[in-house]
Amino acid sequence: MGITVMPGLTSMESDTRTQRISTTIGQARLNGRFYRHPDSALVSYPVAVDNVLGALPDRAYNIAIVGGGAAGIASLYELSRLAKTLSAGTMTVTLYESDPDSFLTRLEAGTQAINVRGLKAGRVSAARVNQNDTVYEVGAMRFPEIAGLTWHYASVVYGDGAPIKVFPNPGKVPTEFMFGDRIDRYSGSAPEDWLDRESPARKVFLVVASGLAGAPDSQTPIALFPIGGRDPVQVAQLLKSETAGPAQLRAIQERDWPAFIAAHDGTTLEAAVRRIVTREIGKGAASSLPPIAGLDPAETINYYVELFGRFGFGTGGFKPLFNISLVEMMRLILWDYSNEYTLPVEENVEFIAGLYQKALEQGGSRLTVNVRRERVSDVCHSDAARVRQPFVVAYDRAGKLSAPNYDYVILAAPQDQLALAVSRSGYAFGPASLVLGDGALGLGTITIRDALPPLLLSDTSSAPNARIVTALNQLHMVRSSKVFGTIETARLDEPFVPRLKGQPIKAVVSDSGLAASYVVPSPTEPGAPRYSSLLASYTWGDDSTRLQHNFGYYPQNPPTSDGTATAMFRTMINRATRNVRDPAEPAAAPAVWWFSQLLSRVREQDRFVFDWTTNGTAGGFKLDGTGDHHQSNLCFRYHTHALNPRLGNRFFLASDSYSHLGGWLEGAFMSAINAVAGLVVAANGGNAGALNNAARDVVTGLRPIAP
Repeated sequence: MGITVMPGLTSMESDTRTQRISTTIGQARLNGRFYRHPDSALVSYPVAVDNVLGALPDRAYNIAIVGGGAAGIASLYELSRLAKTLSAGTMTVTLYESDPDSFLTRLEAGTQAINVRGLKAGRVSAARVNQNDTVYEVGAMRFPEIAGLTWHYASVVYGDGAPIKVFPNPGKVPTEFMFGDRIDRYSGSAPEDWLDRESPARKVFLVVASGLAGAPDSQTPIALFPIGGRDPVQVAQLLKSETAGPAQLRAIQERDWPAFIAAHDGTTLEAAVRRIVTREIGKGAASSLPPIAGLDPAETINYYVELFGRFGFGTGGFKPLFNISLVEMMRLILWDYSNEYTLPVEENVEFIAGLYQKALEQGGSRLTVNVRRERVSDVCHSDAARVRQPFVVAYDRAGKLSAPNYDYVILAAPQDQLALAVSRSGYAFGPASLVLGDGALGLGTITIRDALPPLLLSDTSSAPNARIVTALNQLHMVRSSKVFGTIETARLDEPFVPRLKGQPIKAVVSDSGLAASYVVPSPTEPGAPRYSSLLASYTWGDDSTRLQHNFGYYPQNPPTSDGTATAMFRTMINRATRNVRDPAEPAAAPAVWWFSQLLSRVREQDRFVFDWTTNGTAGGFKLDGTGDHHQSNLCFRYHTHALNPRLGNRFFLASDSYSHLGGWLEGAFMSAINAVAGLVVAANGGNAGALNNAARDVVTGLRPIAP
């Protein structure tokens, strides 16, 4: 669900056809193995999990994980490896999951036209249609090769030799781009890959990419926003280099990146793009941006800023995300990758389900996993017993309340799920009796004696305890929605579909309101399948908001009445019904856009929409707005409280929302490593020496949250 930049951004002028393509999981795994993120540049997460994260004292452990998505299952897997090392004692892990469509409650395929049962693991989610022979990847559908942890766990599940395929992002396949009176066709970033080699869209992409990333071999920065006196592309090279020295990495994490944050956490992506475009237009005749007929210099700047807003880096517009901070955008630029891939599965949820099975195998007789299909309403600590205990208050599907206690709890639920659960206990630093539960909803409640907040960061002041909760509550969550349909593959090759270099257009990026639209893999049928999956609309932020009233005709499957899917999808067709000129025949009269004709060919019974923001167990994805770095970074560092054993905090956070890669599985996996590493330190009385050498900086390499 994360936003994608143009593959090979830091080598903009290179022909993407010369880039090395990975064909197996093992090849992709090696590409991101040593990458370190600028906020945690002292540690390579894939290397940190080469071996068991650390050692637990030999005794019995009773641990809860709230949430069965990618972060929760990765946490379980790492705990299972720890359990296996116990020479005495066992580990019991209770996994809470409330989503009835979770893979943990997987049932036989349903009889509905659209089946979602058992196909969800948090934001990894699918739907099967057309008698179960076509798959819609509603959630995570593509995986960057720089995502080292993702490929590490894929290797655990499938092995290094398992095959992978390049994901057909816009720009990777023949693509049409529409913005106002501008229509381009392209398949790559080199001039010969474009129908119009001098296209203003291509030109502004190159200008903005250079202004943000710079050049890999420049002696002085050419980017407008250097990091530590270097072009960001050069910093990216250091971050993924196996041979980067500790001093270089420490300088990035402790000096250069904090200075960049201080300078630009208040700068929006739009402001950065405008500054880059303004500088280029100011070069006059030497500018690489061609004049726009009929526009004066000021309006030309506005035109190019908006043009980039829709085109972005070739994979879809950033206009709805123009208010995110330059710091957040720079993280994605530094996370430089060449390609995104699909996994060797029919549904991506098989990946998370496979990791769950590996956890059960890994733990063996030392591990017991109990799945509770319950909704968690509250969590807290209690000092009522001899030893401080964390409690989890939950309701089963019949509304029956339970409140067991554990040794440690990993909260692996998304932000909108967790916000209330960690708020109701208050922020007091002293124990008190608290009434918890959803009493206002007519459900039962429970009184917890000597209760303390779950996210406890101080035993002398309430402000730190409130600070972490308000930071979590204020994370900037971005909407995301997808509209799918099934189409006969032969329809994609009809005469009215335009072609580029002999190949039919397979992706569309437009200002029609649908944002990005493309044919996506549906690997349930080998060879040339009769049907293809058409992602008719993939939107973020304001683009999703503008479509929401259309979604009202057809909320998430199953529909509330017959015909609602048709009503919803007709609004998509209607948005694409406009008269445009064919760029291949500019002298011809305007005609109805071919894409509306293609959308009308989509099978009625398979039309489907999923709005992540309004889904009860998912929510949007985290992207920092201006000033938000300090909220998300506090959540990312939360596990370091384990270094202060006096606090006795037994809760840990794990979700992509609490990482610096919101919306990506990589962020979810990183936060899981943070949580389990923190748990190891806490179980060892604050001793980080219990972690393996490569994992120690996961905790000690970050600024402590509770010194």
